[in-house]
Amino acid sequence: MDQKTVRKLENEREEAIADVIVHRLGLKHLPLLPSRHTMEMMAKAAVAVYETAVEAHGEAERER
Repeated sequence: MDQKTVRKLENEREEAIADVIVHRLGLKHLPLLPSRHTMEMMAKAAVAVYETAVEAHGEAERER
């Protein structure tokens, strides 16, 4: 995937993660709030998993 798309996905995932953690769960349900850096790494990990799935799908399509 191109880097522009990857960055956009990462930014959108980071916003979604922050929204869920900070606004929907908060300290009431979590033992501690993750740092901004941790949420950024969570978003990057999610996008990396998606990229791997896209690559695997492309390889499966080429094998047909």
